[in-house]
Amino acid sequence: MITIKFKTNETQEFNLESLDRANFDGNQLHAAIFDGLSLYKASFIKANLRSAELSRCYLDEAIFIEALLMNAYFKYSVLTNSDFSSSRLSGACFFKADMRNANFSQADVFSVEFNGADLRGANFLGVERFDNASFNEALYNEKTLWPESFSPEHRGLILI
Repeated sequence: MITIKFKTNETQEFNLESLDRANFDGNQLHAAIFDGLSLYKASFIKANLRSAELSRCYLDEAIFIEALLMNAYFKYSVLTNSDFSSSRLSGACFFKADMRNANFSQADVFSVEFNGADLRGANFLGVERFDNASFNEALYNEKTLWPESFSPEHRGLILI
């Protein structure tokens, strides 16, 4: 049994032995605190993770398809190969996160902070409200996919 704490001082128990490969699909995890945990290949499809704390987490290959991630914090987390397609990320923070090969296709990235993140190989095709996202000193490479009108060199990104 694993107990997840919330910013509201509430807790919720899950019948799990590990958070790696855990299935949180459709769960209400508003303001959940996962800081520093390993959630390798965890699935959060259509989960509500608004204002969740996921900083310094290991989330390699995690699935966040159609998840609500508004104002969630992923600072310094490893999110390589993760799928955020069609998710709502407004106000989320990915400061210095490792997001190599992450998929953001069709996601809403209004006011998302990608400052200092590693975005090499990430897919941003079809994202919504991209103009207000911040990318200062984020890394990208020739495999990073951007919307047609986006100019990474004019937004403070660093080509590796």
